[in-house]
Amino acid sequence: MDAPYGLRSLFIASHGTRERQFRGVGRLLRVLARRRGVFAAGWDGAGLDLSRRRVLARVLISGHGSPVAARFTAPGVEPLEPPSLRLPPHCRLYLLGCSQGSPAALRAWAEGTGLRPDRVGGCAGETETALTTCLLLHLLEDGIDSLDHWFPGWVRCNDALRPHFPEIRQAYAGLGGDPVATLRSVAARVDLEPFGPFLEVIDRHPEYLRDLV
Repeated sequence: MDAPYGLRSLFIASHGTRERQFRGVGRLLRVLARRRGVFAAGWDGAGLDLSRRRVLARVLISGHGSPVAARFTAPGVEPLEPPSLRLPPHCRLYLLGCSQGSPAALRAWAEGTGLRPDRVGGCAGETETALTTCLLLHLLEDGIDSLDHWFPGWVRCNDALRPHFPEIRQAYAGLGGDPVATLRSVAARVDLEPFGPFLEVIDRHPEYLRDLV
């Protein structure tokens, strides 16, 4: 991966380009990458040393997080692991994948990338790609600099809704991949009010969350 100079925000996708669940994520990354100072690319398995990039403020990795290690995987390429990525000490790293926010994983990402632990964030358990899509939609609406504001909501939503992931996915499939209908169906059984500001973006941009199965 060749990251251009002068970028402030880097988005790395660690998943297959044909995986339907990440289709909305991929579309949004392409849109966000059109903005000044933003670059998005798929992980190609090669190491990436950005430790001297003075203006690089944030790196976001989305994809398949490993449940047993600090690692993202993608079909056909070497895994993305902490030693594969060197970052400047002022940068922030956001890990949008399963199990990358455990204390052990955060320490490994911090040590491997050269960051302080408080500059690395993730979710300790299973995550839902639809919620990652929602996070990127907020960046589409409010700008990349809003990531610090919306990221904690992404973590809270995943943590709170994790016990309901199977029934949410079942409802989505049963409703023909309609995200708005799924949201209404789930809200009838699960209290979503605490997450209203985060989830309301589904009503405004359902096209990015449609037919992902």
